[in-house]
This record gives sequence, C-alpha cells and structure tokens, in this order.
Amino acid sequence: MTDLEKYVDGLFRNQRVTPELKDLKEEIVSNMIAKRDDLVAQGMDAESAAERAKQSLSAVDFLIDGNQLTDVGRYRLECRQTVLLHSILFWIFSFPLLFTGYASVSYAGLFCVIVSGCACLLGRNQPADGVGVLSVTASERHRKMAWRIWGLFFLVAVGTMAALTFGSDIWFGRPLNISGPYQMANIAVRFYLPLLTIFIPITFSSFSKLLLRNRKGQEDE
Repeated sequence: MTDLEKYVDGLFRNQRVTPELKDLKEEIVSNMIAKRDDLVAQGMDAESAAERAKQSLSAVDFLIDGNQLTDVGRYRLECRQTVLLHSILFWIFSFPLLFTGYASVSYAGLFCVIVSGCACLLGRNQPADGVGVLSVTASERHRKMAWRIWGLFFLVAVGTMAALTFGSDIWFGRPLNISGPYQMANIAVRFYLPLLTIFIPITFSSFSKLLLRNRKGQEDE
C-alpha cells in the first residue's frame, strides 16, 4: 500500500465501508497520484509532491447523500463568470429605467457588472483550489429556496403595487382610469421593477447546474 493510499484510508477510518465508498476511495487515490505525478513532472521532488497532493484534500464527508468530488477551482471561476453574465443582463434590461425616476436601479446594475468583472479577473490569477467535496443536495436546496423566496416576494410586491395603483377604483367600483401613455408607463415600471429581480433565483439555478458539470471525473465520461 502506497503512502497516498494509507493517507486516504485514514480519511475514511470512521466511515462505514460500502461498495460506493470503495469506488470513491479509488477515485480519490487516482486523482492524488495524478496530481503528485504532475508536480514531479514540473520538477518537485516525490516526497514534497505527495505532501502537496495530500493537502488538496484534508477531510471527507462522503457518506452524506448528495456530496460529490468537485473541481472547486473551476467551479468557483465559472460561478463568478455566471454572476458577471447575469449582472450584464440585469444591467441591459434595466436600461429603460434610465428614463424614469428609477435610474438608480440601472446604475446599481452597472455597479454589479464592475464588481463581478473585477472578481472574475482576480479569480483567474488565483491558484486552483484542487479537489473538494461540495454538497449537491445543499445546492439544490438553496436553488429551491431562492425560487420560493423570490416567488413570494414577487407576489407580495405585485399585489402591493396593484392595491396601491388600482385599489381605490376597485373598492368603490369605479372603472380603472389611466389618463394617458405617461401614466401607463409609470404603472408598467412599477410592475417591471420586481420582475427584474428574477435574475437572483436564475443565478442560484445556474450554480446547481455548474456544480454537477464540475464533478471530478466528469470530463472523462
């Protein structure tokens, strides 16, 4: 048994042995050996390379359902790129607000683009984080929670806007009175604002997809 195999066995010493666990251990050992050999090829001595490979994974929670080995560095980079893309889309869709009293929302979108763009540039220069264990179950739970919270927010926001805009006419049985295009545009903007926030749950959904796509070994399948 090699030194790396002993190290991996130590990580799993408190876990119940199952066929799935054995396969996972073999995959971890294989990844560590590949990392060690790559470092040796770059000029590092074998002992130091083995220690560096061990440092890439110091703890495991593999028996928790929904966990997976993930290329953490690539996953985080793609998450930052996704945030940048969605920030750009938010900013573009907020352009009409520049001609209303809600221009600050469009400026906030531009600010998000700048911040997320800087985060992407800085992230590209950072060293890869190697292999890590991330929870697919938790990511899916966060995705569903984001959609539920947004859905509740959207219903409350739209309902409140409708009540404030048309409540008196409905209460007193009067026909809805919209005096012209300007008032129509103002009303439309009020309902458009909460709709713009849909990029938040969309971003969380993208994180879940990226997590599955960056499962370690996915590129070999």
